[in-house]
Amino acid sequence: MKQRQDCQALDAADALRAETEAAAAATRRAAALTRLSAALESGAPYGAALEDLGGDIPPVLADAAQSGLPTLASLQDSFPQAARQALDAAIQADMGAGWTERVGNFLRVQTGARSLEPREGDDPDAILSRAEAAVNAGDRPAALAEIATLPAPAQEAMADW
Repeated sequence: MKQRQDCQALDAADALRAETEAAAAATRRAAALTRLSAALESGAPYGAALEDLGGDIPPVLADAAQSGLPTLASLQDSFPQAARQALDAAIQADMGAGWTERVGNFLRVQTGARSLEPREGDDPDAILSRAEAAVNAGDRPAALAEIATLPAPAQEAMADW
């Protein structure tokens, strides 16, 4: 009888230890997610949070863990310059068929003129206008989807953004 009680006590202790370890792991994971979220909002590095998180980490998170990802505010601030460079690259890659189109495109490149309000169309200027509106609204996936439709030279110019 005593051995049976000892066995039951050991089983209960093992169960309690397993429960405690599971609770501690869940707490570490929750804390790591909180730290990761804060780092993503601030742009700070988050390598330690990923280590505590464990599991399969998406490559985009793992690749930027030591440097951090850009904040929405920094993306919004840097978009106009990146868009001008992308539009210039697209125009220079295809200056147009006729001389009037070429002169007009030359002047656009020289002045840096581009659409600031979102507009319809599939030309690089229209695409960039919609991408900028998406960035300003905080919709990064929509902005990236628009940028993905740009011609190759414009996409290359946006790569660092």
